[in-house]
Amino acid sequence: MKKYGILAHPANHSLSPIMHNASFKALEIDASYEIFDVAEDNLDAFLEDARKNLAGFSVSLPYKEILMNKVDVLDEACLKIGALNTVVNRNGKLFGYNTDYIGALKALGDVSDKKIALLGAGGSAKAIFYGLSKAGANVFVFNRDKSKATLLAGGNGFGLEKISGPFDVLIQSTSIWTINPSAVLEDLISEEVLEQVDTVMDIIYKPLITPLLKKASEMGKKIVTGEKMLLYQAMEQFKIWTGMEAPYEVMKQALEKGLSL
Repeated sequence: MKKYGILAHPANHSLSPIMHNASFKALEIDASYEIFDVAEDNLDAFLEDARKNLAGFSVSLPYKEILMNKVDVLDEACLKIGALNTVVNRNGKLFGYNTDYIGALKALGDVSDKKIALLGAGGSAKAIFYGLSKAGANVFVFNRDKSKATLLAGGNGFGLEKISGPFDVLIQSTSIWTINPSAVLEDLISEEVLEQVDTVMDIIYKPLITPLLKKASEMGKKIVTGEKMLLYQAMEQFKIWTGMEAPYEVMKQALEKGLSL
């Protein structure tokens, strides 16, 4: 049996196992997908073991950027993004890929010529920025640490306090709701900013309706919930690992079940 899993810390919140295990079962693939909650002190030991015992694994916080210097081979997207979220083991060599940007683009649809505000400048934001730019969007990055925003977007990078619309799309890619579940909209942006946006996406999926999406919905804005990006990036991971198309309905239903638990 081939073993896969998700590397993160913390990792118990992940819905990736329920999606991938359902897909393995549906396609009669002899494989399992587990959770690997690994503290940074134990990361090197985990990777040494992975080279021997894992066929591949997903990568989440806080390791999307750290693993760039730990794997053996990186694909072009990873090199341009500066982060990875997928690893494949090929005869003891670890190959890094990024499917986050694909998930984000599929969740959003056509973004060509759209003016987009991206909140955050971490590993997920880097992937989303890459995908949006590649798809022809005009992306502005806003982050509490302005230096990280400018590092990512150059002249289109700003401190979070500088955000002002109008924008076609606003994407929330920080971990604010994960780190502080009691955080409110005003901890992120003002209602005045939200009024100047047409579509709002939050990549967080627990909670599915974040304070940002709740307020956006009340204002009549189109909202895109975080599980869509999660689903589409996982489907691409599955294809990289197995060479097979992921069963969309199976994964979607498994994800919906996981969200309802």
